[in-house]
Amino acid sequence: MKKIFILPMLATSLLILSFSTSSFLGMIRHDVDIDKYRAIGGQSEFDCVGRYSISKTEEAYAAGVLISSQWVLTAAHFVKDSSVWKFGDHFYRTKRIIKHPKLPPNAEETQWNGWDMALIELESPVLDVRPAERYYGNEELGRTITKLGYGFIGNGKDGMTMPRVQERLGGQNIVDAIGGTFENRDFSTSVLVCDFDNPESSESNHFGSPIPLELEIGGSKGDSGGGVFMEENGTFILVGIISGALNRHIKYGSVMAFARVSKANDWIDSVINH
Repeated sequence: MKKIFILPMLATSLLILSFSTSSFLGMIRHDVDIDKYRAIGGQSEFDCVGRYSISKTEEAYAAGVLISSQWVLTAAHFVKDSSVWKFGDHFYRTKRIIKHPKLPPNAEETQWNGWDMALIELESPVLDVRPAERYYGNEELGRTITKLGYGFIGNGKDGMTMPRVQERLGGQNIVDAIGGTFENRDFSTSVLVCDFDNPESSESNHFGSPIPLELEIGGSKGDSGGGVFMEENGTFILVGIISGALNRHIKYGSVMAFARVSKANDWIDSVINH
């Protein structure tokens, strides 16, 4: 019997999963048209999700979420001092990076503790994009979430499309767990967890219901720092930052970890409101 915390929907068995620092998002259902995921990615509610790259011409991307006119919240494990962010049609340079205060230098596997976060101050404010509202509650478990990022595209049945192409996509999943122990790794309650369910088989399901959502989305490399949103009273509110995954299985069955924004709000507010 596996040791479980805050996991009322956990399946009785798990596959043995190996560690990966890559974030997972851009894998869609093989039986759903990708244009439906593109449509979510293009909704104005999610303009606050921007694209990260080392330079304006670099074609390897990650993501981050604008939370005030001059601050971006993202994952800490990939950010570099020399980098740019794209919101809409404009680029913004990084002024400084402030990583989560509990994140030790050169730390690894930070997706287990929820410390894989960084605040990016931009050199100039973003004036034409509405920043994301952040969630301050504690009722994410079992809720439908919408995820946005720039990962490599593909589908849960066939894997990553070749040649590899990164694209802005959005899709949905369910928060199946908050914290817990999986394959001898302890997740803190600062981590939201979900899996990528297969519409043709329940064998790859690890948590909750094996029935996928209509626009269920799983994972692909390159989506680190993207936003995870929950709808409250008709407004999409930021609840998580894409951090990492338990495995390199970029198909159905991938298990994703998101840094929980509600647990970091005190730190975030202390920085951006200073």
